[in-house]
Amino acid sequence: MTKDYKYELLSAEEIIKDFEARKLNIEKHISRVKKRIDNAPPGTLRIAKSHNHYQFFQKFSPEEKTGAYISCNNQSLPARLAQKDYDIKLLEVLKQQQKTIDRFLKDFDPDAAKQVYEKLNSTRKLLVTPEFISDEEYVKRWMSVPYTRPPFKENTPEHYTAKGERVRSKSEILIADALFRHNIPYRCEFPVYSGGVIFAAPDFNCMNVRLRKEYYWEHLGKMGDEEYMDNNKDKLDKYALEPDFDETKLIITMETGNKPLNTKVVEEKIRKYLL
Repeated sequence: MTKDYKYELLSAEEIIKDFEARKLNIEKHISRVKKRIDNAPPGTLRIAKSHNHYQFFQKFSPEEKTGAYISCNNQSLPARLAQKDYDIKLLEVLKQQQKTIDRFLKDFDPDAAKQVYEKLNSTRKLLVTPEFISDEEYVKRWMSVPYTRPPFKENTPEHYTAKGERVRSKSEILIADALFRHNIPYRCEFPVYSGGVIFAAPDFNCMNVRLRKEYYWEHLGKMGDEEYMDNNKDKLDKYALEPDFDETKLIITMETGNKPLNTKVVEEKIRKYLL
């Protein structure tokens, strides 16, 4: 049974992202609380009960035992002083949380568990089933999965990528070579399965190594051709209607006879999804 290494790495990645988001949120709260404290009235609030009624006093120093009585005509002052007391205590807690998160982000190494296996000698590695593997080993295993590409029709033009792979158009060369330049692992026309059955073979199957997340890249190269457009509408509908396919993993580029593939768009798709 194959281990789901992707889940383990994403857990570490998401932990870091979550703590970074929490730190940012705490910093926003600290800034807001500090501003309230700076704008608060001087002193602190003392509350006393007399004949089933509460009286409020403003103390300007800790040495004061009673403080200045706050009349009923100044109803906002007790609330502002109470808010200030609360904010001072809250600020202390928020700063402590900030320090704790800083320590965690400094000390937490998401690669530490993977290094346990990587540091074994080659003989021991053969005897061990690792719980975590390096990115390099993960990509190696991902790339080594055997599959059969759809055949090329006879007498069709031959187009080859920088890696020597045959693709179906010059635009696919541009995409493949851009992926290669950015060290993005990819497979040409790797099949997509649903319920154990192949239902599509997108132009490229790409890997975001940082997230260990797969993407499927479809290039629609003849959008000016009505029959081609109809066929590809059916293809995209198939993706949308397939219950086991995650459409957020689908990358689409396109071109027409008058509007060729924009290489800036290719670079932006790579930056957005695959780096």
